[in-house]
Amino acid sequence: MRVAMLHNRYRTGQPSGENTVVAQTVDLLRNSGHEVDLYARNSDDIADLGRKDRALLPFRSVWSFSAERDLTQLLQAQRPDVVHVHNTFPLFSASVLRAAYRLDLPVVATLHNFRLLCANAVLQRDGRPCESCIGKLPLAAVRHACYRESRVQTLPLATSIGVHNTLHTWQRYVDTFVVPSGFVRDRYVAAGFDAERFVVKPHAVPHEGPARSGPGDAVVFLGRLSEDKGFADLLQAWDSTLGRLVVVGDGPLRAEAEERARKDLSVQVLGQLPWASGMDVLRTARVAVVPARSYESFGLVVVEAFAHGVPVVASRLGALAELVDDGETGALTEPGDPESLRKAIGLMADPVTSIACGERARQVYLERFTPERDQVATERIYTDAIARHAARDRSRAGRWAGRAPRV
Repeated sequence: MRVAMLHNRYRTGQPSGENTVVAQTVDLLRNSGHEVDLYARNSDDIADLGRKDRALLPFRSVWSFSAERDLTQLLQAQRPDVVHVHNTFPLFSASVLRAAYRLDLPVVATLHNFRLLCANAVLQRDGRPCESCIGKLPLAAVRHACYRESRVQTLPLATSIGVHNTLHTWQRYVDTFVVPSGFVRDRYVAAGFDAERFVVKPHAVPHEGPARSGPGDAVVFLGRLSEDKGFADLLQAWDSTLGRLVVVGDGPLRAEAEERARKDLSVQVLGQLPWASGMDVLRTARVAVVPARSYESFGLVVVEAFAHGVPVVASRLGALAELVDDGETGALTEPGDPESLRKAIGLMADPVTSIACGERARQVYLERFTPERDQVATERIYTDAIARHAARDRSRAGRWAGRAPRV
């Protein structure tokens, strides 16, 4: 099968699970014998644009005729069996969907986040979940300056959401939507998208080397050190009776974490580490902690912990509640509740409980989240999208065949 893969990469230095997922998918497909043409643009290139092009970028993020023209030429030359679209913001825009549609090519779109519904793409405001714009014109987004705390920068995003949802652009041109969790699917369905066109396919996580041996010896937080990730709640919940806390990551609360570490020897702050080094730390954990205060569309850290046989304490919020089976693969806590968090960490700090939940977590990883299972699921999605596209073509042809010609 020949696949055209399209993705607007996020800026260098900005951690992006989407960039990782796309790269892994390309490698998986190529290694299994498929031809993959990757059409990528980089947000880093925005800095090199001239003043005029940079000024026009907000409008082109709504609809880019140049991106549509360029992709049309590429698709005409390659004639793929299916077009797989990931992130289109800001250099592609939804115009690329029409390019594939006009060439009668099946389109699969992976929705990694809520960008088609929410100006900041994460259904969050002031560090808390927010669904004010779901199913509505996103006027609230502009009023609250939801994108980069700027009404000016929020306006084109809100315009794009309003225009394309009113015109049903994505629903018209996409055959199959792929989402990483049922939670993401449900939010889009609540906004008016057709539930039958959604496939839930969780992201895969590669795992090389051994899983954890024994109960581990530290509580590990791996992620962005920020309010919305619940890191402040973790610091408030923590005390040395829980063992040792190892913090991997960076963010606005790093200085606070380092000050705490100077006063409390049970806290260690390692800062941002390369991915492999972070996994080495995770492999030694007694439990990983994901105390998010805002929605997560998936939760790669959870699955990375499972891959290493490490249980997880996570907030009962968004997709995290789907991933962690309370009492089986870890524990769920109420978001923004340090006392609930402390109790859950204490439960998983017990060696016997940690080992039992870790073994179950490893089993769940093998059953659901391996690259091999992801490859099979992706191939099935492509096959079904091709069949669905052909059925839609026959349906349209049948409707036209039943009409009397005009004279």
